[in-house]
Amino acid sequence: MSDRRYRVLYVCGHPVQYMSPLLQRMARHPQLDVSTVYCRLPGAKAGVDPEFGAKIQWDIPLLDGYPWVEVPNKGTDSEGFWGLCNPGLWKFVREGKFDAVFCHTGYIRASFWITYLASKLSRSAFLFGTDATTLTPLDRRMWKRSVKRFFWPFLYRLASQAIAPSTGTRELLRSLGLPENRIALIPYVVDNDWWQARSAEVDRNSVRASWGAGPDTAVVLFCAKLQPWKRPLDLIQAFAKANVANSLLLLAGEGPLKEVLQAETARLGSPIECASSAS
Repeated sequence: MSDRRYRVLYVCGHPVQYMSPLLQRMARHPQLDVSTVYCRLPGAKAGVDPEFGAKIQWDIPLLDGYPWVEVPNKGTDSEGFWGLCNPGLWKFVREGKFDAVFCHTGYIRASFWITYLASKLSRSAFLFGTDATTLTPLDRRMWKRSVKRFFWPFLYRLASQAIAPSTGTRELLRSLGLPENRIALIPYVVDNDWWQARSAEVDRNSVRASWGAGPDTAVVLFCAKLQPWKRPLDLIQAFAKANVANSLLLLAGEGPLKEVLQAETARLGSPIECASSAS
């Protein structure tokens, strides 16, 4: 094994549950010198998340076990191009002498392009990806599909390696003409030990009873932001129509559809429970 240590920078729009375990493990790797930059800290610190439509703070340690800094966001905090604009990324990347820079902000943000240009001028490998498995947009505006089919082949060729978290994403990138050796399959990471330890602390029967479920009830869990493109309304309507005996659908999350879902649940009269998953 080579003794060389590789300097790697992760540029993240905000702390994400499935990224923290990966960053913690990479920070312990003997051949890696990993730094993480956050463009903002929603969720890790209490605040209103516009996508949840509520004030939240995650109850798991998103910032522990690895080095990180926050670069001030001069943008608007909106979902548009100028929502994330972190000029300090330029100096951080240019002076860091990184072997590789992994950008996880999304290409529709100004900070992505600041990071890209700084990485190229610094001769650092530039990595980014997508979790999309189709060109069909979440809002179903089909004109965007044609734009993506034209633009994405050029976009993903900017990456030294395009990161795919699933085989579906890998096939999409292949369909756009990206060479096989430019696609890296890196699934999202779950800290199984942490989840198993938390599970061992719970009284299973009492928790299920709080949902109205018995020890033998089949419980179906939907855990996500309650937004239209997650299609939770379709799920509760399908669950009610299936009418499976001794079963319960549990929706855990927050979002703009919460009141709509609660009203639909009451109308259908099915065994469906809506619970908040953010605190």
